[in-house]
Parts: sequence; C-alpha cells; structure tokens
Amino acid sequence: MFAYFGYAMAGLFIFMGAYILFFFPPEFRVPEKFRVMFGVVLLLYGSYRALSTRLKQRQHEDENR
Repeated sequence: MFAYFGYAMAGLFIFMGAYILFFFPPEFRVPEKFRVMFGVVLLLYGSYRALSTRLKQRQHEDENR
C-alpha cells in the first residue's frame, strides 16, 4: 500500500517539475531562472522518491524471503 503511494507521489513531483519547466504559462511572470531551478528540483526530488521507494520495496521483499 505504501509503495503505491510512494510511486504516486514520485510521479506527481516529476509531473509538476516537467509542467513548470516546459508548460508553465508566461502570464504568471515568474522569473525564468527561478522557474527552471524549481522545475529541476522537483524533477530530481521525484526521481529520488521513486528510487528510494523501489529500494525500500526490494529490501522488504528480500527480508520476507
């Protein structure tokens, strides 16, 4: 159950990072450097969440064998 939530949150962070980097509307007048920095941070954090969730899931599977 927690693994699904972890993957969902990782996907949400990756989606939001990609949205901010590539599809953020210019009407909000956010400085480009801030937008790029925030988008990259979200992408990296989403990747970290997915990787850590996968590693915890593998460790849990190995302990139950």
